[in-house]
Amino acid sequence: MTRILTLLISTLWLLPAPLLGMAGDGFTIERVEVRGNDRTKSNIILRALTFESGDILTEAAINEGKEALYQTRLFTTVHLASKPGTKKEHAIVVVYVDEKRFGDLGISFDYTELDGFGISADTYHVNVGGEGKTVDAAWGAGERFKQWGFGYADPWLTSANFLFSVGISGSSADRDLFRAKDSEARGRYDLERIGGRVALGHSVSRYNRLLLRYRFEEVQVGEFDRPTIVTDRSEFADEVGFAVGRERLAYIGLDFHKKPSPEPWGSIAGIDYRIAADLSTKWIGSSDTFLKIDAHLYGHVAVHGRQILSAGVRTGAVIGSEPFYERFFLDGDKQLRGNERREIGPEGGEEFVSGELTFSLPFHEVGRAYTFVEGAAVRRGFVTGSRTDQGATAGVGVILFKRIDISLGLSTGTLVVKSHRFGGINFGL
Repeated sequence: MTRILTLLISTLWLLPAPLLGMAGDGFTIERVEVRGNDRTKSNIILRALTFESGDILTEAAINEGKEALYQTRLFTTVHLASKPGTKKEHAIVVVYVDEKRFGDLGISFDYTELDGFGISADTYHVNVGGEGKTVDAAWGAGERFKQWGFGYADPWLTSANFLFSVGISGSSADRDLFRAKDSEARGRYDLERIGGRVALGHSVSRYNRLLLRYRFEEVQVGEFDRPTIVTDRSEFADEVGFAVGRERLAYIGLDFHKKPSPEPWGSIAGIDYRIAADLSTKWIGSSDTFLKIDAHLYGHVAVHGRQILSAGVRTGAVIGSEPFYERFFLDGDKQLRGNERREIGPEGGEEFVSGELTFSLPFHEVGRAYTFVEGAAVRRGFVTGSRTDQGATAGVGVILFKRIDISLGLSTGTLVVKSHRFGGINFGL
């Protein structure tokens, strides 16, 4: 750290005074220079930046480039500055980095409505060979969920900037069939998965990425306790009972999405979108044949200063003969604000759509307060026909420390905590 501070002070001292505030805003970037990288190859740093020679220098571009370098997890400190170029109205951007010697180690305490309280840990060995390659391991255990995984990723495979990743993972979950205070009434089953994945991706543009992926896994349903709760159909309980045992699933799919922002959802203006399609078929080793499509589109507009108005829609469909656990359930990351999980469509559905409108504003620099209107519909097919469940609510909420999302449905009186990390510690090694 002393080395990078000394380098910064000495370099900034030599710069003309007007440039210390990133003067040159609106100038054309003549070139980008890299400083402080002993292990990381300069071309790896240049690839990670969100701007390049020939682009217009702006404060927003500098901030995005700095955040992009932090997202690589290769550096403990990143600083960007500019100096006059050799041509009129041109600027040279200088990137200063302080590299991590090993990587990251993180430990955190978690809570989700679906899995309850838990603890998780992950570690990353970054910058293998000085080329930004990473090796990672993760572990987590909670009230109703356990998981582990190992992975390897090369974010810039070959000169064509392909992303290559491979990994194996396993999980064990305790799931209920229906919402009820009495455990016997709601029923339960265990769902275990173990498998692997291979993905090859490419940046379609500066902000968009296309992934081709293959996944395979062994899935086991066990420890089934039939619910005593009375429903208008017992087909869901029958499905789970018939599925007890082990089966193999394999998927090949495409994933097109905008690279996510490190900021909390809905806190900056812009557009978020993603569409993913996965095909499971016996031709690639799967026990079932079906196509699963999942997509979302959100727009965030700055109304006044840092106040943001967001509107969006999520939708999905499963076509074919999918196992029950591959249907869409409104829990986990799909849970609605201000609604109990799976209150809408408790048996899952082959089709779903949800929409939301939120207005948020900064809250004492530690988070954002917001109001919302959100609703969804889930359609499920039966042998005797189909059923559509739907619902909506309005309410208020707050996002704290970029990771805790708490909402209250005013029409339902339901308090929902949507968070994957309450708190923890992260070491740069």
